[in-house]
Amino acid sequence: MTNMSVFKYALRNGLTKPLSLIINSIAPIGLVVFADRINMGGGDMMFELYLLAYVIMFGAFIMANSIQKDKVEGVLVRILAGPVTLRSYLVQNFLAAILPMAIVCGAIGLLGNIMHDWSTTLTIGVMLVYIALSATSIGLSFVWSCLFKDKEASMSGISVVITLMGLLGGLMIPLQMLPDAVYYIGMITPAHWASRAIEQVTTYGEFTNMYWLGILAMAMFAIAFVLYGSKRRLV
Repeated sequence: MTNMSVFKYALRNGLTKPLSLIINSIAPIGLVVFADRINMGGGDMMFELYLLAYVIMFGAFIMANSIQKDKVEGVLVRILAGPVTLRSYLVQNFLAAILPMAIVCGAIGLLGNIMHDWSTTLTIGVMLVYIALSATSIGLSFVWSCLFKDKEASMSGISVVITLMGLLGGLMIPLQMLPDAVYYIGMITPAHWASRAIEQVTTYGEFTNMYWLGILAMAMFAIAFVLYGSKRRLV
């Protein structure tokens, strides 16, 4: 199997999962389209943007979870027995996952701009946050594939982990309402930096230094997760 074949194979696996289709198309687009009913179209929209970020985390993880399937079914062994290296395999899987997620994030921003008069700054800012958060979730999927052999245990475990990250990181409870100890613990999660970046661009309507710090932090998480996944033994 060539590098391009790995990319196409991973892309097809990600796009044809029923759960992926629901979370990565119906759920986020529906949240934006019907946003007026939950106040995204005006006033304090951060709650709805946080909810979208939470959905993005799950969606990106599921999009990249074909590695888990390859590992369990023995496909990965056959792929790596050919001319494809582990690093190349992971890169192709990352690209196959981030490309659809970037399109979803772009669609969210575009719909928000058209339907709810989001400013250009807010549109671009939200899109960048979601893409960066997608990258971290894809990297987390690689790490998770190294730790679990059972698909059901993997999905159960990641549901708990993402829920905890959402709680500690401010996607479910505003950062200002969290106790100091929880706030600082949450800083070690990508969700914390996503919520801070969303808060900055929503509150101030511009790309503040804290906004870019959030983007940088998520990028560093993504790089760390991918590097860890590439060093661990998958097979």
